[in-house]
Amino acid sequence: MHLIRNSIDHGIESPDDREAAGKQRQGTITLSATHQGSHVLLQVKDSGKGMDPKALHASAVKKGLISADTTLSDQECFELIFRAGFSTAENVSNISGRGVGMDVVKRSIEALRGSLSIHSELGVGTTIEITLPLTLAIIEGLLVQLGDERYIIPLSSVEECLEVADEETGGMFGLIELREQLVPRVSLRDWFEISENRPTTHQVVIATAGDERIGLVVDSVIGQHQTVIKSIGHVYEHLQGLSGATILGDGSVALILDVAQLATSMAQHGSANSLGNQLTLNTIH
Repeated sequence: MHLIRNSIDHGIESPDDREAAGKQRQGTITLSATHQGSHVLLQVKDSGKGMDPKALHASAVKKGLISADTTLSDQECFELIFRAGFSTAENVSNISGRGVGMDVVKRSIEALRGSLSIHSELGVGTTIEITLPLTLAIIEGLLVQLGDERYIIPLSSVEECLEVADEETGGMFGLIELREQLVPRVSLRDWFEISENRPTTHQVVIATAGDERIGLVVDSVIGQHQTVIKSIGHVYEHLQGLSGATILGDGSVALILDVAQLATSMAQHGSANSLGNQLTLNTIH
């Protein structure tokens, strides 16, 4: 609520000011929530005047929060609003301007193991992003086998499954032909450095990541599985390609793949082996 109040009072200009700046007289505040891996991303976005880094710096100097000779980047100036007692409002209103709130908002979100970030462009608007971990969520997943281990691919990302011969999946990265189109693919066996019990045929799960399609090479597809997402803890939470874990019916652990992060790592190629070098299922167990 405090973020919305700030967007109304600090972000959105008066109709006359907006018209003078070539904007529509009516401003817009947009709220959105999306699921990204093991987190929920909340956004409060306004079409207002944006934040002026120089004005923020001057206000912080005036209030004694920083010295006049302190050099800050634009992003560091934006983050000054999280300092206790900071405010740029010239008058106290019923909505905001009391110099309290954003520091409390930041502490409250961090107490939930979340984070807060700001993106602002002068004359265009400001976006505040809140990232919060999923403590409990249930998704439909596709259970796949790799060696003696099992993994979950979110079913919402899955398009179809193909069976291919072993010689078509050599190497960690490559291409696979799908109805006269070439789709980039990654061998999850090589990604996770699994060498035992290699089959002669593999299955490829064609998954979507935004507008892109990628092929995930697995040993076999077991079937659909309703999955309760559990956090994999602070040690592994920053590893690319994983969004969590789940406990299967037999008590074993299956890691949940983050298709979007896998696609990003595939595109980078230079750091493609980083996850496999850092983590194996034996480490998790």
